[in-house]
Amino acid sequence: EILYSDLTILSFGGGQGSTTILFKLVFDEVFRSKYISKNGKLLVLMADTHNEHPETYQYLKEIIIPFCKKHNIEFLKIDNSMGFHGKTWQSLTGQWENNNPTIGSVAYPKTCTHNLKLVPQYNYVEQWLPKNYNKINNKTRKDNYVQFAKYYGKIRWLIGIAKGEECRIADAEKETAKWKKQSIEIQYPLIDFGLDRQACQDYIKSINKPIPMPSNCMYCPFACNHMELLWLEKAYPEKFDEWIKLEQKKLDHHVAANKNLGVSGKL
Repeated sequence: EILYSDLTILSFGGGQGSTTILFKLVFDEVFRSKYISKNGKLLVLMADTHNEHPETYQYLKEIIIPFCKKHNIEFLKIDNSMGFHGKTWQSLTGQWENNNPTIGSVAYPKTCTHNLKLVPQYNYVEQWLPKNYNKINNKTRKDNYVQFAKYYGKIRWLIGIAKGEECRIADAEKETAKWKKQSIEIQYPLIDFGLDRQACQDYIKSINKPIPMPSNCMYCPFACNHMELLWLEKAYPEKFDEWIKLEQKKLDHHVAANKNLGVSGKL
């Protein structure tokens, strides 16, 4: 049986899934009791990709931050100016422009979520732990996590993947980072409770909160379909023009490629 600490962390993406989890942790006692111990702490973290939709940032400012303040929940949006992002992953488009003249593609391994969202959160928590738990000696290279698990138990780390999106779940058995296996238990509350995207929308509406826009980067090469690019062209033409320039650099760089390496690997 896993010994859990009093610390629960919500990896907040700004979309409907993680927003539903946040609201239910406050309003649904049964839901809360499963993921936060009695008198436990909730830390909500969002790592900024600097490529979120304006609507996501607006929802964050107008709904999420005031909500967390009202309910005494510690919330932090981790900006790349804080030093927790990787040197080559300061932002989504910055990584493409600095490393080589390419744009992300499903033809490449998907590393953006890990590098832009999870790594900054892991780095931040590594420094947060010794400031909040007196048995942690502020070591480096993730030793703070190992110490924390030894003295306090594992951290529940909540991810907002919904029912029907199980293919997005990383195989925990393939995790190679020893510190992570020892100290963190990744949990998927929406799947545990059978909540799909529609159920998330219905719940948010039922508590009289506005439904946030689905969260994904504006230039996400893993976008659901090309209608998202059409929407980008209509809603934010200046951003669409920037995307075109990035795409052209990619095409020029891979001029000899036998397939297009753009969004969804399609022409």
